[in-house]
Amino acid sequence: MSEREARIARNEAVAREINEGIEDARPTSAAEYVRMVCECGRPDCSSVIAISIQEYEAVRADPRAFVVEHAHVSPDVEDTVRTTDRFVIIRKREGMPAAIAEEEDPRS
Repeated sequence: MSEREARIARNEAVAREINEGIEDARPTSAAEYVRMVCECGRPDCSSVIAISIQEYEAVRADPRAFVVEHAHVSPDVEDTVRTTDRFVIIRKREGMPAAIAEEEDPRS
């Protein structure tokens, strides 16, 4: 794995931890949207995604899955799982990015 891939994987893990805190701090109904940070791993990303707690829980069921803005998918290290009008769910491919995602998962 390249240094770039490792840096992105670690940045994604940090974004996921931030979103875990947002989810915990703001209980809402399952249908209401909360604003969470894009989990793309780009160090300069400041994008915010509208997502319901139910949708986010579905993403978090897989420690290798992340929610990102449409333009922030990195097809060289991840696969698109689902696309909505508000975000894209991606999943890290086998290898070091997936291992880092699993290791850094705050729910594991």
